[in-house]
Amino acid sequence: MSVADLLGSVPVFVLVLFRLAGMMLFAPLFGSAKIPKRVKVMIALVLAMAMTSSLKQRAVVMPETTWGLALGIGSELAFGLALGMVVSFVFIAAQWAGEIIGQQMGLNISEVLDPQFGGGGSLVGDLYFMLAMMTFLSPVVNGHHALIRGVRASFDALPLMTASVNTDLLQMLIGLMQSSAALAVQLAAPMLMTMLIVDLALGCIGKAMPQMNVMAMGLSIRSMLGVVVLVLGLRLTGNLLTDIHFTWGDMAFQHWTTPQPVTVQ
Repeated sequence: MSVADLLGSVPVFVLVLFRLAGMMLFAPLFGSAKIPKRVKVMIALVLAMAMTSSLKQRAVVMPETTWGLALGIGSELAFGLALGMVVSFVFIAAQWAGEIIGQQMGLNISEVLDPQFGGGGSLVGDLYFMLAMMTFLSPVVNGHHALIRGVRASFDALPLMTASVNTDLLQMLIGLMQSSAALAVQLAAPMLMTMLIVDLALGCIGKAMPQMNVMAMGLSIRSMLGVVVLVLGLRLTGNLLTDIHFTWGDMAFQHWTTPQPVTVQ
């Protein structure tokens, strides 16, 4: 390859890099604050070099002005952010479910620093986040490989300088955000029902025997029953998260490879 060819591929490399950088800002595992920034930069550069070499034979119409190139870089970055957000909604839902469950069990009193979100988080929330990460990296889902293949396929469906954040994409992101809230409630539903029954039982006991300290007894009962329900429901939670990874991943892939919008159910 001549020097002229190398210089000509620099703008394409920059556009590919910004789409990957946008994806890695929000995508799970790649965008984790636990990974050093230098490592993430090296991963983005290596992936951009590999994808640029596969795109060099394709006709990419580059803008003639600097403002046009800046607008193209911004659109690629925004589209990459949207790709990363689609995958991260599953993990956000799992984190929300863990927060709800921890609150019902009375374990949110002891919060720990969560570097992924830059704030405090409960132990059960971290547990559910790690469970979502395990299902994402499992050989069944193989999500990290599927995410890279999906980004590479996006260059075929939406070539460089053609990606944009349109109304359909925003509607899909809003629909997935609503679905993530519903998924969090669905994951926490067994614990919510169990604690509702416990509260009703303790209320009846408190009315029948006023001399009994129901408040102090309720804390221990809620914690013990919560641990039992949590352990029994981990397998079902893992299966549900695996199905959601497949469903939402297919939904996002269909959206950026077909012109019609995909309805979130």
